[in-house]
Amino acid sequence: MSQPYDKNLVTTLAGLNLALSYENAAVDRLERRLSESIDSEIKEKLHRHLAQTREQQERLKERIKALGGEPIAEKGILPIPQPPQSLKFMIESRSTANEREVWESLNDLVIERAEEIMYGGGIRALELMKADKKTIKSLEKNLKEEEAFANWLQKNHRRIAKRLLIKQLEEKRKKQKKEEAPPTATI
Repeated sequence: MSQPYDKNLVTTLAGLNLALSYENAAVDRLERRLSESIDSEIKEKLHRHLAQTREQQERLKERIKALGGEPIAEKGILPIPQPPQSLKFMIESRSTANEREVWESLNDLVIERAEEIMYGGGIRALELMKADKKTIKSLEKNLKEEEAFANWLQKNHRRIAKRLLIKQLEEKRKKQKKEEAPPTATI
C-alpha cells in the first residue's frame, strides 16, 4: 500500500532540491573563480565562501534525506548577466586580467544577491506551509552565509576595483616610460 500524497512535503523537497541545484552550480563557479582570480583578498573570501557553500550543500542534502527525499546532483543555472554576443567577444578578447576580476566580482555579487532572494522566499514559503523547524533553520543558516558574503562584496567592490584599475594604469605608465626611454649606451 502506498503512502498518502503530501503536497506540502513534495513542494518542500522540490524547493530544497532546487536550492541544492544552485549550490551545486555555485561550487563549480567558486572553484573556477578561485583558479582565475588574481587578487589575494578576493581569493581568500572566495575560498572561505567555497567552504561555506559545500557546508550548505551538506545541510540541504541532510534535510532532503531526513524528509524522505533524494538529493539532486544536477546543477541549476546561476543568474549571471550576459552581454549581447556582439559585445561579449569584444569584452572577453580585450579585457585585462584586472578588468576581468572587477567584472567577475560584480557577477559574484549578482549571484549572491539572487541566492539571498531564493533563500528568503523559500523560508517564507516553508513558514506558510508550516514546515518543520529544522528545515527552516537550515535555510536560515544558508541565508545568513549568503548575506554575509554578498554584503562583503557590496561593501568592498568599489575599493578593490579602484585598487586593481589603478595598479593596471600604473603598470601601463611604467611600460610606456620604458618604451620611451632612450637606449643606454654600452661600452
